[in-house]
Amino acid sequence: MHPTRFFTVWATVCCLVAPGEAWNGTGHRIIAAIAYEKLTPSVRARVDDLIRKHPDYVVVFTKDAPADATARARAAFLTAANWPDMIRAGDARFYDDTRKDVVPTPLLPGFPDMARHAGWHFIDIPYTPDGAAGPVPPKPNILTELDRMLREIKSPASEQQIIYDLPWLEHLVGDVHQPLHCTSRFLRSQPKGDAGGNLVFVVPGRTLHSVWDDAPGTESSDEYITKYAARIMAAPPPRLTSEYPEKWIDESFKLDLTNVYTFGSETGFREHPIALPSDYLENAANISEQRIAAAGYRLAAVLNDLLK
Repeated sequence: MHPTRFFTVWATVCCLVAPGEAWNGTGHRIIAAIAYEKLTPSVRARVDDLIRKHPDYVVVFTKDAPADATARARAAFLTAANWPDMIRAGDARFYDDTRKDVVPTPLLPGFPDMARHAGWHFIDIPYTPDGAAGPVPPKPNILTELDRMLREIKSPASEQQIIYDLPWLEHLVGDVHQPLHCTSRFLRSQPKGDAGGNLVFVVPGRTLHSVWDDAPGTESSDEYITKYAARIMAAPPPRLTSEYPEKWIDESFKLDLTNVYTFGSETGFREHPIALPSDYLENAANISEQRIAAAGYRLAAVLNDLLK
């Protein structure tokens, strides 16, 4: 078994009320690395130019990036894929628009708004295995925003809007392929839902959501990212049947039913965590690698189509 198919067990996870990062930074960087290699030369040049014009290009995207221009452009694209999670993690320039009566932070040059947009990262399609009631997913969500961004880039909207949308598009195409960003399980014992597995605690000391986030591993070095992406690209490309976000969400939701919630209707409270089946982590790693491959190839296909 290849070592990257095993998880590194780490960190005690706190109880969250909304989905956390989809994949970790490693997963998003792998997806971006695959996509970047699959861009046509002209689209890659266009993407590089757009990323260079982003207001966070210098202070975030190219922080500690290589001096070589080609490597620097790639590094910026990979870091941009994590930018939406970075601003959500507590960047004081941006405000939490999910909080009631929050006061927006001052608008800075180059940004259309200063919200963190935590609600853009997921869609809570209800899974109700014991017949509990599940609400209609609130908006905005990952589907509404992917649809909007694809329209804006295709139209095209103003260049400033496209510059802002590009890191979001990189990130959300990755997010939507993480199965637990496309559902919330509602049980009679948990009528408000499990927040995409963030409220399902499993042994040892983790949440179900974090298990799937960490499926690609937690190594952040460029060597690890490059080797993982290269292994995927050395295999036959995934057979992808649709370039529409609705299909991507449907794929993830079906995986939730068949491969994520395989332990029955246990709630998994912190005081009584669920012991996952012995083969659960290995299966999750295999499924996640397939989803990362699909996300990387789809991101490249979307960009090659919209920016050609």
